[in-house]
Amino acid sequence: MLLLHLSDIHFRKGEVGTAMDPNAHLRNELLLDAVAQCQKIGATPEAVLVSGDIAFGGDVDEYAYALDWLDKLCTQCGTTLSAVFTIPGNHDVVRNIAGRRLIQALHHDIKSASVAALDGVLRGLLSDPETLRLLYESIGPYNTFAGQFFCDLLPPERTIAHRDLVLNDGSILRVSGFNSAFVSSAADKAGDLFVDPACTQLIRERGVEHLVMCHHPYNWLRQGDVLRDFLNDVARIHLFGHEHTNRIEMGQDWVRIAASAAHPDRTEPGWEPGYNLIELSVDGQDGERKLNIRSHVRVWQQRPGEFRAKTHRGSDFFGQSIRLDAWTSPQPSQAPAAPTAPSVAVAADEPIKPEAARSDPMDTLRDISVRFFKLTLSQKSAIAGKLNLLEEEDANQPDFERFRRVFVRARDRGLVGDLDREIKEVAAKGR
Repeated sequence: MLLLHLSDIHFRKGEVGTAMDPNAHLRNELLLDAVAQCQKIGATPEAVLVSGDIAFGGDVDEYAYALDWLDKLCTQCGTTLSAVFTIPGNHDVVRNIAGRRLIQALHHDIKSASVAALDGVLRGLLSDPETLRLLYESIGPYNTFAGQFFCDLLPPERTIAHRDLVLNDGSILRVSGFNSAFVSSAADKAGDLFVDPACTQLIRERGVEHLVMCHHPYNWLRQGDVLRDFLNDVARIHLFGHEHTNRIEMGQDWVRIAASAAHPDRTEPGWEPGYNLIELSVDGQDGERKLNIRSHVRVWQQRPGEFRAKTHRGSDFFGQSIRLDAWTSPQPSQAPAAPTAPSVAVAADEPIKPEAARSDPMDTLRDISVRFFKLTLSQKSAIAGKLNLLEEEDANQPDFERFRRVFVRARDRGLVGDLDREIKEVAAKGR
């Protein structure tokens, strides 16, 4: 499995798409390098992980540009836009909303809570319909963007974005994206941001390995020490952004990667744009399984300008093997006696892929969702209404939540094919 990891792209309104965009050349070089590296590795990315700060100021136009560029990146790397998985960063927060007096009062209540009371305060605020709306209002444009990838966030039940990917032995890599920006504003400082209590409730399961993403590193979080100790026990890979400095730490049971910024400010000391490619494979079986991790850190050098590998003891990747818990792949299901479709011959020496432990319930919907979100609001509403996929209870929900419910209902009612057909017909008429 290959993962492409980006962070802190900072698409900035007034710059991106203009003749004087200071990062146009750099973005193009990153795209060219990513394509070349995928070809060199011999794999296409299973997921494109963006650990926050997609936008610079949380503006809808910034997300529109981000969508076009990510689409181009995914296509040229051999995958699709549905591979994108995102979390919010502090630049995805609309600052003039987060700075409102009532929201700042809520931030103050959280920041002034004692260590013992903090989880209770957060649970209370994120369970109350009015306060949860206020705390998440500032990432409204982000949620609209992230909704097409089913990475949108809405307390109290959906404060973490999840996606399951299938490793080569049929076990699951569970990607969990945290929101460390819901108490973010112009007043941010190290040690004064938060994650919600759900982030310390990931559970270990046989046949499931965890990869976690959080925009802010541990030193920026009030619960940073507690979160780090917890994740060291349950998660194999930890990805961060925000500080614009690439760094890899390898423990016995985990690998922690702090990403370079794809677009750091050129006035920053040690300006060093970059991104990461992460190869994963499982060797062995039953009680002798190991997760092999190869982290390719790509950094920008000047004179001559090009992306190159950050090296480790003469190697152009950072490698680690982590012993995994015992797990046996389920036996393949028995084929039906009378297949309804022609059988396909399999070469005798062709390996049979192990059956997955479980599959992501949104997998079949993600490609359709990306196409759906390219339609206008009126077109999306008309399709949902035609298929009776909107309910009265949706009326007061934000658009991203209403349309998420449309997809869940289509899946549950066996209408995914109908929804797909309607989307294609409307899109075709718009050409």
